[in-house]
Amino acid sequence: MTITTIQLFTFIIAVFIFIMTPGPGVFATIAKAMTQGSWAALPLIIGLAAGDTIYMVFSAYGLSALASNFNTLFTIVKFVGAGYLFYLAYKMWTTVPSEITTGDIALKNKNEGLKSVMSGFLVSISNPKVILFYISLLPSFFPVTSLTGIDITILCLVIFSCAIVAMMMYAFMASYAQKRLKSPKARQKFNRVGSSFMGLAGTWLIAKG
Repeated sequence: MTITTIQLFTFIIAVFIFIMTPGPGVFATIAKAMTQGSWAALPLIIGLAAGDTIYMVFSAYGLSALASNFNTLFTIVKFVGAGYLFYLAYKMWTTVPSEITTGDIALKNKNEGLKSVMSGFLVSISNPKVILFYISLLPSFFPVTSLTGIDITILCLVIFSCAIVAMMMYAFMASYAQKRLKSPKARQKFNRVGSSFMGLAGTWLIAKG
């Protein structure tokens, strides 16, 4: 391992701040947690973290130029991702919730886990600003050409862990508010707030990506 403890510590802080910055991933996480609970957002968050980690690998191995050459593909993926977020927003808005129990939520999460992971991955990979961040970040902390496989593995684990922790913080806060609501009518109103966040995530992806 060539990276020092101080370099790693400052890198963790920079990555954590970046991930906590509002963007499509944050809005999608809040929307999911507001409508289905904090743990229902975990598969989505895993997908987001995986997308961020892949972009970091691209940057570490000098593949950023390769990624940049696929502008048309990234544009298509971006609009597909935004379209899917708008679809989720519509489903949240039109769903009429009943009295929901913890068991109901757990069963639903189990059935939709893989779909949520893929949607999170799509949101992350649709956002080219992520790779731009890592392109500029890595050289600021480490001599990229000197990074070993162990170094890159450690940095990937850091990014994946930071993404999980940061997004779950948002999910727990959103879920806390959701749990205060008891009646189906109140939950429906709260779902529509979550739907607005999901629509905002799609809009952000198109406007800022």
